[in-house]
Amino acid sequence: MNWRVIQDEPADGPTNMAADVALLAHAHQGEATLRFYTWDGPWVSLGRFQNPQDDLLDPSLVPWVMRPTGGKAVLHGHDLTVTLACPHTDLGVKQVYRMLVHPLVKGLRLAGQLAALGEETAFVGKGTTADCFRHASANDVVDPSTGRKLVGCALKVTRTTALAQCSIPLSMPLIDPARLYRQPHVAAPLTIASKDLIAAITLSL
Repeated sequence: MNWRVIQDEPADGPTNMAADVALLAHAHQGEATLRFYTWDGPWVSLGRFQNPQDDLLDPSLVPWVMRPTGGKAVLHGHDLTVTLACPHTDLGVKQVYRMLVHPLVKGLRLAGQLAALGEETAFVGKGTTADCFRHASANDVVDPSTGRKLVGCALKVTRTTALAQCSIPLSMPLIDPARLYRQPHVAAPLTIASKDLIAAITLSL
């Protein structure tokens, strides 16, 4: 598959989500795109089945936006956000996820970070928190030596296309997650430069 690679300037939540939705439309036309972007400050993106009144302690504290993908709430502004959108043919959700998450796992390893899917480690947790980074599932990307969740990934799959929206924290949050969630995660960002990670993921396609 030939991938088009985009690196966008920091933007607000609605602008970033609109750009990702447009990539899904391009995927319907047969185009595969890898997009890297950041945010213009602290934002929360909520999974399409979440509700800000239920899942945030104070929905007015930080601006929030709804994602087209599922999953739990992600705090942005200190992360590299990676979107992959592509066509697929007769693949199940698990197969699609593995296909899209593979370059992230490979890229992290190439950049010097141990990385594996949760199901390949002993660090799979369960929980009902609204915070994406609070628990690691079998499908999450984690450090196999510590269980630290490295990437928050959310997926949308149609009959012919797929969209993955992924967050990789690279510095400390701009606001304490404990002010946002009832069961917050403890921040543990990577120590990889954004430009190095972008290069490694791009090489891993």
